[in-house]
Amino acid sequence: MKKTVYRTVITGIILLSTGFADAEAKPWKVIDQANRSSQRNPDSYGYHNAIMKYDYEEGQLYQVYCAPLRITDIQLEPGESLTSEPVGGDAVRWVLARTKSKVGGLDQEHIYIKPTRPGLKTTLSINTNLRTYHIELTSYEQTYMAAVSWNYEQYNMRQIARIEDNAVEQKVNVSALDFNYDISVKKGKRPYWLPVKVFNDGRKTFIQFPAEMQKRESPVLFALGSKGDMQLVNFRQKKDYYVVDRLFDRAELRGGQNGKNIVRITKSR
Repeated sequence: MKKTVYRTVITGIILLSTGFADAEAKPWKVIDQANRSSQRNPDSYGYHNAIMKYDYEEGQLYQVYCAPLRITDIQLEPGESLTSEPVGGDAVRWVLARTKSKVGGLDQEHIYIKPTRPGLKTTLSINTNLRTYHIELTSYEQTYMAAVSWNYEQYNMRQIARIEDNAVEQKVNVSALDFNYDISVKKGKRPYWLPVKVFNDGRKTFIQFPAEMQKRESPVLFALGSKGDMQLVNFRQKKDYYVVDRLFDRAELRGGQNGKNIVRITKSR
């Protein structure tokens, strides 16, 4: 009887030890599972004409398919700027190029990608002043994606909730978010505080600035009346945002000595 109990205990200890060792010896299973669950693939619902629009979420692995002799255009959010060159895992067999376009008075970054042959796989990391994109690239003989961009509604909804110190995201109506604003420099050179984004939620207006503005002098905000008269606007600065408790059609940001830099914000559409 004692020998049977002893053997049972020893067997249990061995099985437990084997289980722990097995769990600790296979971290690649955890990594593979995390990577697979983070992958986002193109689907018919995300396509607008030839542009695949992914919903942006931090930490996701966006799948981009390319082909030799074809260009795939990675389009960032207007006003978003690269903080460094995009970094790829295979700089020899994949060709990268950069350029910019103008959308609503804002610069839009484009990263062009072209593989040298089919059957290649690598990764691409894009770092900007607003976020980081993790992309997995695969090359095929014919199949390729002409252009890839992102929707930011859910991402911006969480930003608003964070700005307003409101943990209940459902209080923000995503469908009410309006990003149709033009930003232009009216006087002086392009200032370091040029807004990267302006939007409203139907009640308040949010102006996002480059992060560096938090450590430097901030501009003053004026609303413009129908006759061009300036009205000082009350706002709260929260991190890299101005939160304005009203909507406006036109406004100006003035900074520098004697207002030497003027940036106009105009509601469009």
